[in-house]
Amino acid sequence: MHVVWQQVDDVQAACEGASGKREIFKILGCSKWRVDGGQRTCTIYAPAPRDERDRERFATLGHELMHCTDGNWHDKWGRMSDERVRAAKAREAGTASAAAGASSSASPD
Repeated sequence: MHVVWQQVDDVQAACEGASGKREIFKILGCSKWRVDGGQRTCTIYAPAPRDERDRERFATLGHELMHCTDGNWHDKWGRMSDERVRAAKAREAGTASAAAGASSSASPD
């Protein structure tokens, strides 16, 4: 899979142009799939972060990258589906317990 990031200033116009339809809600970013000769390309349309503390724009990039890797995981209201929430919580719990186990098994210097 290739991921292409189109840094756009007018996200609404770029995403509406990519989808071919008008959106009624304000869009922070979007991602679109294309398959060409067996090669998948996911294009992310999102503005560049203004600086390293620009959490909203970095979160938008991460959100759209997650669509590139996991597909459409929104429910009909735009929220993360229950199945995805449960899976994310399970992964988070597994990572936290693995980190705790690693730190508790470390030997003192």
